[in-house]
Amino acid sequence: MGTISVTQVAKAYKQYPSRLARLAEWLMPTRSPRHQLKWVLQDVTFTVMPGEALGIVGLNGAGKSTLLKIITGTTLPTAGQVHITGRVAALLELGLGFHPDFTGRQNVVMAGQLLGYSLQDLTELMPDIEAFAEIGDYLDQPVRTYSSGMQMRLAFSVATVRRPDVLIVDEALSVGDAYFQHKSFERIRAFQKQGTTLLMVSHDKQAIQSICDRALLLKAGRVVMEGAPEAVMDYYNGLLSEHQEQSLRQSTDNAGQVKTVSGTGEASIEEIELCDLTGQPLDIVFVGQPVRARILVKVNATIDSLVLGFGIKDRLGQMMFGTNTYYTSQVLQHPELGTHYTYEVEFAANLGVGSYSIHTSLVRNFSHIETNYQWVDGALVFEVVNKDKYEFVGCNWNELTFNIKKSAPKLAIQALGSTVAIAKQDATLGRKLVVLDVGCRWGFAQKFMAANDLFQIFGFDPDPKECERLAKYYADPAITLIPLALAQTVGSRTLFITQEPACSSLLEPNPDLTEHYPALACARQVSTTEIETTTLDLWAAKNKVAIVDYIKIDTQGSELEILKGAEDMLQKVRCLEVEVEFNPIYLGQPIFSEVDIFLRSQGFVLWKLSNHVHYSRQGSPDKPLGEDHIFYDDKQAVKHTVYGGQIYWANAHYVKQHVLSTTPRSPQESALDIALFDTLGMPDVVDHLRQRPGTEDVK
Repeated sequence: MGTISVTQVAKAYKQYPSRLARLAEWLMPTRSPRHQLKWVLQDVTFTVMPGEALGIVGLNGAGKSTLLKIITGTTLPTAGQVHITGRVAALLELGLGFHPDFTGRQNVVMAGQLLGYSLQDLTELMPDIEAFAEIGDYLDQPVRTYSSGMQMRLAFSVATVRRPDVLIVDEALSVGDAYFQHKSFERIRAFQKQGTTLLMVSHDKQAIQSICDRALLLKAGRVVMEGAPEAVMDYYNGLLSEHQEQSLRQSTDNAGQVKTVSGTGEASIEEIELCDLTGQPLDIVFVGQPVRARILVKVNATIDSLVLGFGIKDRLGQMMFGTNTYYTSQVLQHPELGTHYTYEVEFAANLGVGSYSIHTSLVRNFSHIETNYQWVDGALVFEVVNKDKYEFVGCNWNELTFNIKKSAPKLAIQALGSTVAIAKQDATLGRKLVVLDVGCRWGFAQKFMAANDLFQIFGFDPDPKECERLAKYYADPAITLIPLALAQTVGSRTLFITQEPACSSLLEPNPDLTEHYPALACARQVSTTEIETTTLDLWAAKNKVAIVDYIKIDTQGSELEILKGAEDMLQKVRCLEVEVEFNPIYLGQPIFSEVDIFLRSQGFVLWKLSNHVHYSRQGSPDKPLGEDHIFYDDKQAVKHTVYGGQIYWANAHYVKQHVLSTTPRSPQESALDIALFDTLGMPDVVDHLRQRPGTEDVK
């Protein structure tokens, strides 16, 4: 395993006033020195442990490249020591060690021998080097005919053909094409997982923050900051406009989030908050939820123009999206001294699950390099959780379109938007499938909207304004919004209004959780109101809804009540999805076992659990604790990383037992079953149904 230890390293070069002074000192070394020392590095100390990745950043002339040359042994330090264990591979200056008149293959042999490989090793490794470099016939051409990108390809391929214990990379990768950069970083990440120690110098903020565990900032040859890559890169970004006589400071909040503020102060951000579209402040945002950022800006000096920059970063500090009012043609010209301006930024939180921060900047034009009034990294932190989207990975939410075609002679495959409805040609569905969405505040699943020719959808929410908003938004005759509060019985109940309206409930939120768990701040009680409740059975009887095929319930604790008020309806329901709690968030809230016992008594069986949600008092589960597995038939094992926190809730998917039974069903019922589960994205249930006698033609 490789380690790097740098202790009080310093480097100085002699500066002479003239060539004669240099000659005189050389001829008369006993006389007083005729030079002055120019220190390019002073008192640099750090350690990189086995398997760790350290990024070194700094402005041009900070001493980064000199430090790497000392570490790799190509330059000696004036003072201090460097100690490295393990086999080292280094990529420093582009093409370093390559002879321009030799071919690429000949240079591979020379460079490989310098790395300690024998001629036999290089003969065996040459096909791997050639394949990874992908420069074709140029391998047997002189290196002087290579582009800079081709030189980098060959140098990287030689240096990394075998996994080194220590890999040192300077800016060389920055000259390559995008394809090879991706390919190189994938190899570096693979080496990291196998225990390679990485030391990397780069101006690429994203590369440092995505690959490195720590970062070190050099300024004028000294270490001015060492720590988490995000905090160091934010500080470094502030240094880029240091010539403007601006202030630069960092602070850390109780959750450990670093906030970096820099700028001249000629304009400043006084307030920032994230709200839903009704104006309620948010700490927790659901995937895809429409939100609004409100930013209050004060003009503190006479300036000729003002531009607001806005961006969203992930927990590693990588920019998910960013722009400014210069590019949207909304520059404020000659803003009044002492005046406050409010900016409102509306967007859909199409982000992956995780922690994010808002970045803001106030500048004169399109960049902060020329004039930076104020630059704030980590201005506001918020969490994104998945409430009603299908499971996905990554940092961006996108509704995908899968078009699936199967060449079965008796099938009509009707592609409907982003789903596929399958109907038997000689036995059509005969009617629409009926869907109830109880707790539909954030709209309906896209899978139903894309196939609305097959579905009649009823959405329930106790807020009439929300129902009116959704009705106007969808304007679809297949969708009916119903402003009713549902429960087990008819009567008057207290509705506990919470900070995030979607978390409001007929049950009182547990104040101990909402006050001490950052992710549950959305469920903090802000007020109460009295409402009238009814049951699903009474609603169905009154509106002559004889059959319901699918129910989704997410009502923050009253799910079991609503189910018990729908016993007649449940007799014909094929499938349902219900949010279940393993630990109650609301006082008196039923837990999963109680819901499961009731649904089994109604003839349902549990098919799967999805969207498992954990919460912790720290509110920042960013450190993996290990790995867990999900097994499928003891044959397929899927590994996933486990983070901290106690499990609180998940979505439970139930299927009616008689739907899954081997008892034959009519062609129409079988077609309805398959159409429903195909739209729900449950192909395993569809496969199960196709094994039932009499459904061979409904595939």
